[in-house]
Amino acid sequence: MSATAIPPTNRLLHLPGAVVKIYREPWRAQTERAALQRLSEAGVRAPSVLAGGSLRGRHMLILRRLHGTAPGGGEEALRRVIPYLHRVHQITGPGFGRLFAPASATWGEYLRERLVSYHGALTRHGFHEAAATAEALTGAPLPEPDAPCLLHNDPEPGNFLFGPATTAGLDWELAIYGVPGLDYARAAHAFAVRPVRMSRLLTDRGIPHSEETLGTYRSVHLLGRLMSAVTATPPDPAAARRHAQDLTTKTT
Repeated sequence: MSATAIPPTNRLLHLPGAVVKIYREPWRAQTERAALQRLSEAGVRAPSVLAGGSLRGRHMLILRRLHGTAPGGGEEALRRVIPYLHRVHQITGPGFGRLFAPASATWGEYLRERLVSYHGALTRHGFHEAAATAEALTGAPLPEPDAPCLLHNDPEPGNFLFGPATTAGLDWELAIYGVPGLDYARAAHAFAVRPVRMSRLLTDRGIPHSEETLGTYRSVHLLGRLMSAVTATPPDPAAARRHAQDLTTKTT
């Protein structure tokens, strides 16, 4: 591997009471450290950073190991994740984007920048229908939040642990300051819960939201996943086909 090559994955080394996480790219370590610091300050359950450094030129963190049960998908598991995410979303930041260097003054500016990058990558790889969706969403009227909120940004079932009384969130390397609706849309898709049911779950918790906006953020989520699949090294054609199909599938 050359000095500039990006490893395909992170590496995890499990030790008694700790996990050594060796990151494929430096910004992932920077993001996770920043997120875990904010979560610790707010008293939200997540791994704490025991130490940091580098190993063979790659950034690493030593994280305290948490114990619990990883949820599967489905509505009942999502019911337990929603209040955890809602608590995370009470943490605010100075701007939109990556935690260690939020660069956008408005959510619309940040989102449009992401959608433009999706459009370019999908066009280059021949996903013209998905690229057209990305282009159309750049003009979608989405409300601006009062403040940038901390988002997990990758709320997959495997990134949570259920304990007897609490939930913990893991793997914060993709965290951003953004809008809660994006986290909820990502979680609904990851837990295989339709947007209309996610809307009901949020209503039950008294969490303000728009069902239409959840649908828009679902498309943003799938466009990002599709771009990641086609630009990966090597590309993941099966995942690309799945995400492209999901984009055109009705969810109500």
